[in-house]
Amino acid sequence: MKLLFSLNKALIFPFFVSLFVLSCGQKQVPATAADAKNFARQLQSSIEKRSPDFFNTAIDKKKFLKKAGLGSGKNARSFGSGIEDRLNMGTTMINSLSRKATYQLVKQYEKDKKQHVLFRLYDDGSLNYHDIELIKSGSSVKIDDIFIYTSGEYLSETIKGLFEQMKGIMDKGSNSFEKNTVITDLPRMRKLMNEGKYEEAVSIYESLPPDIRKLRAVQIIHVLISSGLDDTEKYSDAIEEYKKLYPDEPNMHLLLLDGYVLKKEYGKAMFSINEMDRMINKDPFLDYYRYLVYSHQQDDVNSKICIERLVKNMPDFEDGMLELIGTYLEEKNKIAADDWIKKFRLKSSFDQDRLDVLINANED
Repeated sequence: MKLLFSLNKALIFPFFVSLFVLSCGQKQVPATAADAKNFARQLQSSIEKRSPDFFNTAIDKKKFLKKAGLGSGKNARSFGSGIEDRLNMGTTMINSLSRKATYQLVKQYEKDKKQHVLFRLYDDGSLNYHDIELIKSGSSVKIDDIFIYTSGEYLSETIKGLFEQMKGIMDKGSNSFEKNTVITDLPRMRKLMNEGKYEEAVSIYESLPPDIRKLRAVQIIHVLISSGLDDTEKYSDAIEEYKKLYPDEPNMHLLLLDGYVLKKEYGKAMFSINEMDRMINKDPFLDYYRYLVYSHQQDDVNSKICIERLVKNMPDFEDGMLELIGTYLEEKNKIAADDWIKKFRLKSSFDQDRLDVLINANED
């Protein structure tokens, strides 16, 4: 018996963030590679300590909302104010993470003369990537924008797109953004999802007006909430609804991976994994997901290749080491299993009870 982990409950980075107000008038210049390296170190360290402060102050609110292009009209001001008042990027992210969640730098690179740091967010079978574009504002390094893989676009584009869609809906009626509940309902849905209260979150979704339910950001949250329900039919329906409304979206590969496995469409699942790897330009962690798919297919040869390669490249990944031990135990390869069991025991941060469960399940 292996501890084969579910691909369920994909974790989405919040679409709306609370942004810190910085002083105006500071000149923005390109960040250096050294700046980016230091920023990445501080960000990863702050998340490891579950401190939201660094992330909370990482974006210039006024400049970021200006980049989103909301305009200066009454509705734009009301919409922007609602986002600023209710949400906080670092705090919201920290509150959504379990004790075992990791936020790790995958790589640092330069594109179009701008420094980027790509982070992987992993939590109990949930996966997302954040490609953070950096600038220099005065003497500080700040976030210019974030490409969020689950949404398939930059955060500024998500905010602008939601505003434009909602504006179109509001223009048809008498309601204003001040009276519209979507600004409060989306954070409530996300909060309930993070607390594991999926049924309550779905109830909020179902109470939204039909036009609001069709919004792209709302549809993505609906898929994610549905993935946590003990109802595969509702989850499948949510996926199909999203695919119908937004076919061929770039975020399909990450967002729908669970659904492909659920429907036993393993070829599509593997294609999505490989496409993610191509977009990211290589992350050894994705061998874990290849391993899971091969295991579901009962392809012992390729699953073993993937899990061995994963642990070689990422020896501190607890779930990966457990799966490797499970593989050797199933093969009755006592020498290899005992060797990795000893290595697992040396990791004080690893959950030893999980290892005991695995060993007991494989005893004759």
